[in-house]
Amino acid sequence: MKNYSTEKFETIESYIENPTADFYNDVFDGRYDIVMVVDWREEDEEIINYCENILETGHLFAELEDTDNKQGFSITIQYGEKSLLIPYLGEGSDRDTTLLSLNEILQPDYEIRFCKISYRSDTLQLIPLPKMLWHRLDMRYAAKMDELFGRFEKDSEFFGK
Repeated sequence: MKNYSTEKFETIESYIENPTADFYNDVFDGRYDIVMVVDWREEDEEIINYCENILETGHLFAELEDTDNKQGFSITIQYGEKSLLIPYLGEGSDRDTTLLSLNEILQPDYEIRFCKISYRSDTLQLIPLPKMLWHRLDMRYAAKMDELFGRFEKDSEFFGK
């Protein structure tokens, strides 16, 4: 949490307290230091970079390697001492698998949730936060949190398969 500013946290709280589309757009437009904006055609290794730019852990990155598999490459996420090969199933990569893998490796320190206001769009917006801050928001705004921010499940589909 040492890397997450009070100003960013208060900005998220201001949206929770005034959860309209106009307010969301006003508050988060261009705030790539808070919100990860992921297009359905995004380069998967860039998603990890977006997350690191927000969390500023100093030890989260992606390693892209050419391999002899269905995809022709593999992406490994490194977070501190942990390493996770993203388990793509079909040909090529997919943003859903990348996001789920990224959220998995960040546990228990951090959690990513998606902004439901961007659901069913070709550009998804997500917020990675220290897990302790998500817990604080959940406790303070219990009635609103699940309406505004979606939690990742093992079978979550953001862009569809």
